Amino acid sequence: MVTVTHKIFDPNGLHAVNAAGLARFCIESGCRVRVACKGSAADARQLMGLMKLRAKRGDVLEFEVEGDSEEQTAKELKTLAGELL
Repeated sequence: MVTVTHKIFDPNGLHAVNAAGLARFCIESGCRVRVACKGSAADARQLMGLMKLRAKRGDVLEFEVEGDSEEQTAKELKTLAGELL
């Protein structure tokens, strides 16, 4: 398992558009990805789960990536989170 963190800089926080991008990436990666924020956690492949985190600007997301290509997926996820959030 690989863990990466990302602080949200988007003024709108984790909203539907960027959450959909994260979910799509996680589904396509083939890895199991969990994301935690402020004591809540969700399957990052589930759009509604991401939205329920209610992550805002300044919050830190912690992603746990598990699977065959976890190292590469974690690296790509960190880059994507920087672009989206």
